[in-house]
Amino acid sequence: LNTQLLKLIKEKVLKIDYADNCVLQDFIIPINKLKEAILLSSEMVDIWPIWMVPACLDTPEGPESIQPWERNTMYVDFGVYGHSDSPRYKGREQTLRVFEKFTLENNGYQALYAESLLEYDEFIKMFPQELYKKMRKSLPFCEEAFPTTYEKVSRIGRQRVM
Repeated sequence: LNTQLLKLIKEKVLKIDYADNCVLQDFIIPINKLKEAILLSSEMVDIWPIWMVPACLDTPEGPESIQPWERNTMYVDFGVYGHSDSPRYKGREQTLRVFEKFTLENNGYQALYAESLLEYDEFIKMFPQELYKKMRKSLPFCEEAFPTTYEKVSRIGRQRVM
């Protein structure tokens, strides 16, 4: 199932959006930031339980440009899924931007299958583009035929393409 295609259809064709109080987000954060992430989630959305799965991002044989910001560090896939009834909840978009900012400031990564409101400069900071652009250029008609990853996963990117 292509979630990006479904998002695009909902946004552009059906002109509907997910319920504002529905949160479906994953962030990959260094384990030493887990307490702060739990406190932030509690304050922003108060959704429980929280999905937490260890994630090792180091790839010793891989190029430097794809290594995590914090080497030899265990990361945690931090997932928040549910409906927020918290009186402190400020809406899906504002909450997502707070989570994205926290993730960037703490050397984390946003799961690209989740909703994203990252600006392009934030996206390329989180996901360096050198190897990606080199690969796209090397494949015949790739740049003409296919949107970039940013254009596929970001609402702002999808609006640029449409």
